[in-house]
Amino acid sequence: MRTRLERGAGWVEFVVETGDLLGADRLTKMGWQQVQPGLFARRLSDEAGIEEIFRRFSDHVELMVLQSAGLRPVDWQSALEAFVDRIGETGTGWWLYGSAALAVRGIEVTPGDVDLAVEDSRVVGEAMRDLLVEPVTQMTGWVADAGGRAFHGAIIEWLSGAHPTGLSPPHEQEPAAGEHLELVNWRGRAIPVPRLGVQLAVAASRGLGHRCSLIRQAMSATGQ
Repeated sequence: MRTRLERGAGWVEFVVETGDLLGADRLTKMGWQQVQPGLFARRLSDEAGIEEIFRRFSDHVELMVLQSAGLRPVDWQSALEAFVDRIGETGTGWWLYGSAALAVRGIEVTPGDVDLAVEDSRVVGEAMRDLLVEPVTQMTGWVADAGGRAFHGAIIEWLSGAHPTGLSPPHEQEPAAGEHLELVNWRGRAIPVPRLGVQLAVAASRGLGHRCSLIRQAMSATGQ
């Protein structure tokens, strides 16, 4: 994979060139737009230190793609530890969702990354500055107002200002889910996660039958 940084007025694009079909598929899943055959771009904010962030992205992009494809181990535990240990000093609110929120409960799933809903994306970006592979960016036409990505053995992705879906139960990343969190003790750290019923609804909507079975088993074991 070849990468390059392009600049505009207040924005940058992280551009990746690849002729690999797997890479193309995974990049698209990760939010890149195909601008021409074999060429993919993701538009982000032009922040202070963007060259260093881009260098770190370029160093890790192949591993991120291979992890996304399930072809390399994902060290989500180290990634989550790094996040939790840093974020505690900021005082900003957050919770873990997605497959990692199931894994910290001991449910046998294999997280592909670490997904987090946070109160303030920029505060998190400052806490994770030396691990950033994307700058914190204000988004349009996305599920939330802002987000960022870091890498520490696995992608750490966070968002803030998730848009309400009106669903009941709500999507696990939106503010309504944050009103009904549970604390899980994991490696001596208190991890806020959505209720299992919320995660079950999300898994069912995505057609993840095996994951639904695992969640139902966990709910039964805990009397939910």
